[in-house]
Amino acid sequence: MAAKEPLNFMPLDLDTFAGSERFMAGTHLGAAFSKGMRAYLRSAYSDAIEHFKAALIAAYVDGEEQAQIYDRERAIIYLYIGNALAFQDDWDGALREYLESVQTDPQLAEAHYNLGVSFAIRGQIDRAIAAFKEALEHNPDLYEAHFSLGRCYQRLEDAGRAYIHYSNACDARPQAAEPRYYMGLMHQSHGAHELAQQCFAEALRVEPTFVSPAIQDEVLEIRSEEEVTQWYYRLSHDLKQQNYEDEAERIYRALLQWRPNESKARYLLGNLLARNRRWEEALQEYHKIPPQRQHYVDARLRMSAVFRLLKQPKEAYEVLFECAKLRPSSGQLFLHMGKLLYDMGLHSAAVRAFERAVQLLPNDPQAHYLLGFLYTALGNENWALAAWRKAVELAPEATSLRYDLGYMYARRDRYDLAVIEFARVLQHWPEDIETQFMLGLCYKELTEPARAIPLFEKVLRRNPHHTQALYYLGACYLQIGNTSLGKAYLRRYDHLIRQKSIAATISAHGNTPNPLSSIAGLSQSKPRA
Repeated sequence: MAAKEPLNFMPLDLDTFAGSERFMAGTHLGAAFSKGMRAYLRSAYSDAIEHFKAALIAAYVDGEEQAQIYDRERAIIYLYIGNALAFQDDWDGALREYLESVQTDPQLAEAHYNLGVSFAIRGQIDRAIAAFKEALEHNPDLYEAHFSLGRCYQRLEDAGRAYIHYSNACDARPQAAEPRYYMGLMHQSHGAHELAQQCFAEALRVEPTFVSPAIQDEVLEIRSEEEVTQWYYRLSHDLKQQNYEDEAERIYRALLQWRPNESKARYLLGNLLARNRRWEEALQEYHKIPPQRQHYVDARLRMSAVFRLLKQPKEAYEVLFECAKLRPSSGQLFLHMGKLLYDMGLHSAAVRAFERAVQLLPNDPQAHYLLGFLYTALGNENWALAAWRKAVELAPEATSLRYDLGYMYARRDRYDLAVIEFARVLQHWPEDIETQFMLGLCYKELTEPARAIPLFEKVLRRNPHHTQALYYLGACYLQIGNTSLGKAYLRRYDHLIRQKSIAATISAHGNTPNPLSSIAGLSQSKPRA
């Protein structure tokens, strides 16, 4: 590939030198600066440089009060010297002066911009971009910086950022044709001729006398329809990534105007509209995707989700049911039908939907987990265990699922299997106190109190009011023969239970009960020892 020509930007002059009139008259500094400006304006750049340098020297040498200048003023003189060198094509010298300018006054946006220009001319695009961005930090509405960033990103083939900065340049200067023209070139170079013509027409509308520049670094190619389509998708994706969703929507709609049957674009546009809670418009786009198209099922799933958000479960189910009749082999449809039926309280129907989903998606851990969850809700723990074991086998790193499986084992007194699961959970959640408690409980039931005690103690360090941990810790100490410590923890347990009971009574009756009658009437059951 041939090397690209350098980007041809022009340095930016300041509109005025406001604020420095105080030293313009009656000082060597003022005289030198005035001569420099007159020479600069008549393009006598060598003379201008000499006079500007004399002005800088005078600022140090003159002892007069009027001759003292601020950093901003000194930075502006450096900027003019840099411009004078740039206009003589001495970009190395210009770069040095612009660096002096930004170091002297880091807030001077024009100096950062001109520094970016010098980097761009030298082909240092990344450094140019950094300088232009710094200019925008100090002046967000600087048209030249936005336009130049657009050109740099276009050179780097970063279409999304180029598009955004061209758009910002248009906002900063609505009557400027050039950013619109280059946006058109960008579209044209990727075969998007309809968008390109819109940009060219808009450029001439806002600036009828605009004459397009000679393009030396744009290569216009004839591209296939598929390549052009991918350009639309890539540009829309880049715009969404940078939160320019209105522009992304415009690109999707332009693509659909060109290719109305592009179901992927319609699906992505529907997603974009739904994300912005434009529900009715999103439903319209999803509905336009016909059954024979690739994104038909995904669109119906999204339609169902929208109806659920709109609190219309019946309509949400009808969408899935009608889709399932056309696509009976789609496991995702039945998975979502199961979730919806569960939310509607139709648990038996939900189980049938999940069973069908598992048949169609035998390697989907979520399908097996949800089926196990429904089995648990219906009291069929044996089947739930089988489903969850399969889910863990398919997703061994699913920590929350492994916890549920361990809990189920513990409920069925299979503490040996529960220990394996809870130990794996703690590898990923080492500070989770409920997992520590459950693992301690399993060790206690396996008559391994020495391994249970440190786990219960960890729980109590994190939550001193964990009554079950207190009780089981006391029981473990009794098991290993430490009677005094065991009884001490059990007394703490009894005290905490009494406090909770009294607090509950006060909350229920709204007054202070007789402490003796309250304590005498306690019937708090202890956890199984």
